[in-house]
Amino acid sequence: MIEFKISAPGKVILYGEHAVVHGKTAVAASLNLRTTLKFAELPNSEDVIKIEFPDVKLYLKFPFCVFFDYFFGNNFHYSLIKDINELHIRVKDFIDSIDHVIDKNNSDTLIERQRSSLQAFFYLLVYIAYEEHINIEETSFHVHLSTELAVNSGLGSSASFAVCLAACFLHWSRLQKGEHNTFNKDELDKISKYALNCERIMHESPSGIDNSVCTYGSIIKFKNKQLDMIPQVPDLKILLVNTNITRSTKKQVKQVAELKDLYPSIVIPILDSIDALSNHAWETLNEINQFSGSIKLDDRHTTLSCFIHMNQGLLTALNVSHPKLEMICTLAMTHSYAGKLTGAGGGGCAYILLPKDADNGSIKIFTKQLEEKGFEVTMTSLGCSGVIIED
Repeated sequence: MIEFKISAPGKVILYGEHAVVHGKTAVAASLNLRTTLKFAELPNSEDVIKIEFPDVKLYLKFPFCVFFDYFFGNNFHYSLIKDINELHIRVKDFIDSIDHVIDKNNSDTLIERQRSSLQAFFYLLVYIAYEEHINIEETSFHVHLSTELAVNSGLGSSASFAVCLAACFLHWSRLQKGEHNTFNKDELDKISKYALNCERIMHESPSGIDNSVCTYGSIIKFKNKQLDMIPQVPDLKILLVNTNITRSTKKQVKQVAELKDLYPSIVIPILDSIDALSNHAWETLNEINQFSGSIKLDDRHTTLSCFIHMNQGLLTALNVSHPKLEMICTLAMTHSYAGKLTGAGGGGCAYILLPKDADNGSIKIFTKQLEEKGFEVTMTSLGCSGVIIED
């Protein structure tokens, strides 16, 4: 029986969030915090689909035949999967039909996340099963998915989740047809496309940057669905600081769009400035790869820090920051570090760029100050590999 493990990184937007939704440039990097999925076929005699998503406290087991009859029976037609909205409606109806398996003792927020996770799971399973011709009949299986990423904090947890699921079902299809040990470029492109369609269910109008970073890894420049990648990733370490303030990506994106409609002569120049800033940051990141001299490297790290300060100011002008995020960025400046929000803002996380020669003692003092104010702090690195099949 088939059994394997998949993992995908999270993401941090270094420059350009919100502007990227309006066709501008953003620079993002994969985050060395990963989501991991374990898949195993079960004996057919069990006739179950077993789902375990511990990060949203979701543990389900229900008859495989119920799923199969709904999506692969006579009343379901292949043409339905070509319409994202129609398939989404069918998936939601199916989840309503098995609603009794969801624990109603949880909070409304947690139940909503559980339902959203199930929608992503079944949407991708059905879509890819039809597209990639998975031999799914009478195949019981178990999926366990966990993450090192804080959920709903701007670190790409939903994209990493979707990429892992898409990669899982694609890999399953390939294994049924023969050996398959790694994803080639065409398969990565498919995974990113499948994950983007799934992201549209959860976020309505995603830019495509999250699923791209979680699929391909590295540091990328993204504009209008076109991406460029730095082949050799510079050694960049950051502190991730979680405000523990929940926020809605949909709400934040909608808020900026409304502000743009109300005051285009003010907001459009801000978005243009973010675009220019992101392009300059991209050039600087590429230059870091070309120099080994410490003085030149220090100069360019200083330039990146300057752009971080500017980007945070522009995002604040778009009213997507938060007092807690401002507190983090201000405290970073007192230690000569640069910090900004990452993701939708309104809460979630900030990142602090650490100089290459940052003193460990200074970092510890800064970290302690943040933790004393109730923030969660994680040191990590940027530019790790994208989605992979684990050994």
